[in-house]
Amino acid sequence: MPGVYEYISAYGDRTFRERPFSDADNLVLCQLIYLPLEQVVSPDLAAAPVPFADMANAYFQKQGCRHRRMGLLLTKQASINMMRMAQTPRFSALRVVGAQSAFSKTPALQYGVATFLLPDGTVVVTFRGTDDSLTGWHEDLDLFIRRGMQSYPLAQQYLKDVAAQFDGDIILCGHSKGGNIALYAALTVDKQIRDRIRCVYNNEGPGFCDYSLYHTGVYDELLERYRHLVPHASFIGMFLAHDYDYTVVENKHQFGPLQHDITYWQIRDGALVTRDEVNVIGRFTDVLLSNLIFRLREADCPVLDEMTGRLMDGAQVECLLEAVKTLPVVAVHLLQAWLQTPKDTRALFRKTLHGVTHITIQTAKNFKRDTVPQAAAAAKILLRKV
Repeated sequence: MPGVYEYISAYGDRTFRERPFSDADNLVLCQLIYLPLEQVVSPDLAAAPVPFADMANAYFQKQGCRHRRMGLLLTKQASINMMRMAQTPRFSALRVVGAQSAFSKTPALQYGVATFLLPDGTVVVTFRGTDDSLTGWHEDLDLFIRRGMQSYPLAQQYLKDVAAQFDGDIILCGHSKGGNIALYAALTVDKQIRDRIRCVYNNEGPGFCDYSLYHTGVYDELLERYRHLVPHASFIGMFLAHDYDYTVVENKHQFGPLQHDITYWQIRDGALVTRDEVNVIGRFTDVLLSNLIFRLREADCPVLDEMTGRLMDGAQVECLLEAVKTLPVVAVHLLQAWLQTPKDTRALFRKTLHGVTHITIQTAKNFKRDTVPQAAAAAKILLRKV
C-alpha cells in the first residue's frame, strides 16, 4: 500500500491551489524536517525565503550528492523524498525560511524547526522530533523526570516570531517529540496568535507530564483545529498524559518500532488510511504506560534523572547508530559507569526498576483484550483531588 514517497510521486503534479494542504502533506514535511536544513537555510525569519528546489539541491550537494542515513532509526528516505519533491510542481512551489536548531547536553536540549511558505501565504511551521543523538532521547525522558523540556520556550518564542513576521494563516506540524512541541506551543501562546492557527498536527507525539494543559479551556478551543494522528499499534503516542482525540492510521507493519516511522503510514487516494481504534497492542501499551507513569512516585524522578545522565555520559558515544556499531565497547563503558555510581543511588535505582517490573507484570495479568483505556478519566479524578 502506498506511503509518503508514493504520495509525493502521485500528487506532486497537483498544485496547492488545486489540492489544498492535507494530512499527507503534513507527513511529508514532518519527515523532511529530520534533515538538518539549517545547514543551507538561514535561521533568520526575516531573511529572503529560499525556493524549495534551491534548498534541496544545496543540501544534496553539501552531502556529496549522496543520500545519507541520518541515524539508527532515521533512514535515507527523507533525503530521497526531498529530491523527489524538488522535481514536482507542488512542492517546488514551497519556500523555506527560518531553519533553526539548538543543542545542549546539560540540560538536555535537541531542537529543530523550519518554516515552509505556501503559495497562498499560509505559513507551515514544522518542528523536528527526536534525532539519533543520546541527548535527544535524554530530553524526551525529561518530559517525565523534569516535568517538561528545554525545547518548550524555544518553540513558543519561534511561534511568536513567525506570527510577527508573516500575515498568513499558520499550520503547526510535528512528529514524535515535534508533535508534542507543536501542541505545547499552540496551547501556550496568546489568543491573538492562536486565532491565526488553522491546524495543529501532532503525529504520534507523547503526552505531557500531567493533564493540566488540557484543563485550561484552550485545548477545547483548539480541538476542532487539532489533528492527533497515531499508528494502529501506537507506543510513543500512548506515553504520559495524552489526549484521546486521536485518529488511528494504518501502518504497513503490524507492530514494532517501525510503527512510529511515518514512512510506513499508509496513504490511499491522497488520504490517510484510518481505522476506528488502535489494536490490542496499542491498547495494552496505553494501559501499561499509564500505570507506570501514574504509579511511579515523584520521589523516584531524581534517581532516574541522575542515572540517566550517568549512563548516557558513561556510554561515551553521541548517537544510537554509533552505539550499535561499537556495542561491546559501549557495554564495558556502561558497566564502568554503573560501578562508579554511589551504592545508595544504585540501590534506589534497582528499587525503581523492581517497581516497574511489578507494575508491568500486574498490568499483563489484569489486561483484557477488549479493555477501553480509563487512564485519562482516572487522571482527571486524581487532579481534582489535588
